Amino acid sequence: MNGLDYGTGMAYNYYYGYLRIILPSTGTENKGIYEKLENFEDIHNIIISIKKLFILIPFSTYIPPDLKQLSYEWMENVQELEQEVRNRAGIKNRSYHNNIYKIYPGGDTNSIEPVYLAVEGATPLLTFFEVQKHFHPESAIYIKYSRQIIEAFYLKLKELIYNDLDCRDLCELIYYEDYNSDGTKVNIAEVILKRISILKDSEYTNHTD
Repeated sequence: MNGLDYGTGMAYNYYYGYLRIILPSTGTENKGIYEKLENFEDIHNIIISIKKLFILIPFSTYIPPDLKQLSYEWMENVQELEQEVRNRAGIKNRSYHNNIYKIYPGGDTNSIEPVYLAVEGATPLLTFFEVQKHFHPESAIYIKYSRQIIEAFYLKLKELIYNDLDCRDLCELIYYEDYNSDGTKVNIAEVILKRISILKDSEYTNHTD
């Protein structure tokens, strides 16, 4: 459809209406996600090994208010990062913020150091999920082509981020099947930890080459 499909439109809106605002540093008083994560480390005396915003893109499009519900109790919300405040579209002092979660590998909260990271679901997908659950004229066609729409969203968003040097290294998209073949929920904490391990291995390889 030459870019006129629902998924591509969601990607552009999410990128320019949100990610392009909160990810990069503007060189003024507005801090980027990397600076906010560094400040969080200093204030709370912790280490965030991968200083990116992780964005979850589940095939089902459902994202609960608290990611703990997707992790079999491996994850818990810690605190919000510093807010980003902008004037946009006639709204004065509109605020944007992100959350820090910690993951206990294996779900062991007693003997294992938690892994800290900034992570959230892609909010346009939750809107898309809600549209499908109501009886709008377009709902049936959206349900039928849901996978194609989500894939188009992911591919366009990935392209937009990669082609923007100010954002390329500040965001990590996790596009995943959130249900196992037996119908049980995938443990999103395990999915995230696997991605973090891959990123760390890549960083190590780049530093040793």
